[in-house]
Amino acid sequence: MPNPVDIRLLVEPTRLRLDERDRFRVGLVAVNLTDAAIDPQLYAARLFVNGEPSPAFDLALNGVMPAGWDVLAAGQATKPVEWRLGEALFPEPGEYHLALRLEVAGWDPVEVSETVSVVAD
Repeated sequence: MPNPVDIRLLVEPTRLRLDERDRFRVGLVAVNLTDAAIDPQLYAARLFVNGEPSPAFDLALNGVMPAGWDVLAAGQATKPVEWRLGEALFPEPGEYHLALRLEVAGWDPVEVSETVSVVAD
């Protein structure tokens, strides 16, 4: 079944110095693509950094869920939610491929990605 939810990966900035990791934000927005209210199942979203799951993102995402994340009205979007996870995601300078994936049984998987460059101080 086509995924009834579209997701957008939020990353800011996409280029930063190693000593600026504390200002890096990662997050998401989800949109209900159907004509009925649904549970977008956002607790199932996973962030992969260079192909590896991010435990820091899992902890942030599954903390306190914002209002509207368990029932999303038809055609509506969640409010953007972001976390400051730069120090956890980027241990050293380099190019990092971030992929946000939502996989729920019975729905086609959805994945969006961004690349972040971290340069030496």
